[in-house]
Amino acid sequence: MSTIDLRKRVHLFLVFLTLSAHCVAGATEDPEGVALNILDAQSIPWDERFRLGSKETSKGKLLYSNNEGSALFYVEFSPGWTAQNTERHYHNFAEWGYVLDGNFLLYEFVSPNQEKGTLVDMRQGTWMYRPAFSIHGNRGDAMDKQRVTPGSTQLLFVEGGKNYTLDPSSKRYTEDWKSVKQFTHPHFQHTARPSIMEWEEDGELPGVLMKLLHDEMSGGFRAKLRYAPPGWTYSKAPAGFYYNQAQRFVYILNGDLKINSSLASNASSESQIVTKDFLIEQPPKSIWHWESGPLTQSGVMWIDVTYAKGTRSGHGPIEQPKTAP
Repeated sequence: MSTIDLRKRVHLFLVFLTLSAHCVAGATEDPEGVALNILDAQSIPWDERFRLGSKETSKGKLLYSNNEGSALFYVEFSPGWTAQNTERHYHNFAEWGYVLDGNFLLYEFVSPNQEKGTLVDMRQGTWMYRPAFSIHGNRGDAMDKQRVTPGSTQLLFVEGGKNYTLDPSSKRYTEDWKSVKQFTHPHFQHTARPSIMEWEEDGELPGVLMKLLHDEMSGGFRAKLRYAPPGWTYSKAPAGFYYNQAQRFVYILNGDLKINSSLASNASSESQIVTKDFLIEQPPKSIWHWESGPLTQSGVMWIDVTYAKGTRSGHGPIEQPKTAP
């Protein structure tokens, strides 16, 4: 996906985020006192700085950012979307994304010597993990003559860093690419197609089904798609857990989920129902509560992402969660 100067855009927004309710709370050695950060993506206004296409065909929102340069975007692409960046390029950082609805067309390249690439059609339910040094782009020569691009809404998480273009005619072109020892390739999971990817039992949450999207032990990055049926209860509830340094994100795709946003491990008075397009961030030292009784009425599906430390790949393995006192 095209990401132009995202780090600069995020930097401009950090002052605002410091004052907002969904910023990361400061971590302490005591697991109590650090809150879950709960955000309704639909309540956030569109912001011109975070679109990933032309002004007429794209709009975006910033759902999360931090001082590492990482950011989570909610982006909408209109039918006939046109990219700002139509050059082959790569990043020195990893990114991941999920197509919430619609289709998105993207060219992938296995070598800087390749100019045409392979056109990838990312459909609703497609998960993408892109490691650093993976070449991709939108090919300006092809977008004018290929079929009109359909509309799409996506989540896109960038770990933060620098973009490098491979187009010698670009003002941003450098020959840094010649020093790259090995270019990499993205990993796509087509989660919405049962014939390609089936549900499995989730060993961590009895009664929940999951599709494992990414599990990189050495990189310290794990992602799952999870589904809990109507009336699901956590068999070991009441219970809570936290991480000393791992960072976790939960994004609700559909349905409803009852969570407890209290700071105290034994509190039950601050229950909240989160629904579609809610983001829950679990920072280090914050407690995730599983309460007794049904935790969903209509069933719920969510993306569950965990970093071993901070929000960058490379800090693995992920620690085992700690039981809340």
